[in-house]
Amino acid sequence: MLLPIMALLLFVGNGKAQIEFPEDKVSWDFSLEQDGCEATIIVKVTCVEHWHVYAANLPESSFLLPTEVEPDKSSNYEVVGKVIEPKPEFFHDEAADEDIFQHSKSFTLKRKIKITSAADFTLKGRFSFQTCDESHCLPPFDADFSLKVKGCGEKKIEDSFSSQSGDEAKGKDGADYVKVKKKWFKVPEGNSIMFYKRYLELGGSYE
Repeated sequence: MLLPIMALLLFVGNGKAQIEFPEDKVSWDFSLEQDGCEATIIVKVTCVEHWHVYAANLPESSFLLPTEVEPDKSSNYEVVGKVIEPKPEFFHDEAADEDIFQHSKSFTLKRKIKITSAADFTLKGRFSFQTCDESHCLPPFDADFSLKVKGCGEKKIEDSFSSQSGDEAKGKDGADYVKVKKKWFKVPEGNSIMFYKRYLELGGSYE
């Protein structure tokens, strides 16, 4: 099977030249699955019939261009491991003496991240690939992606307050709160803020 290294931009068919674009041969859809501080970037990729892209995890000696899902560097998260992909299609190209690892039709890629930000943020990154058919390859293609991510970490109790004045606060649920020794406590029903604050200052325990 012939696999030219040089990308062919134009081909002649039906008596006229026609321009080919990589994004016409490959489509993709990004989404995010999140469970607390762990999240997975999911990319559903579809190649048109007779076209393919190369695998994400290629041998170090390979001259092929890998398909990449690369999040931008950020203090909001840590990237965990490599791209997770299904088992690639494999064959040996006798003409180029090259082992070929590729994906065709529809398949899913995944990339795991560990969230380190307590605030919500937008994750941005780059999706890149080279697509080929049995006769030629198109130029490498890059596309940006962005996904909304929920922050992970201990939420501040202050976020549940509807109002606050000094060491006293009112919760959105109507409950009273009091701060003693830099820590907020919910005032039990039937107790006044003043009484409960004094109780805690004298060493009373909170239940």
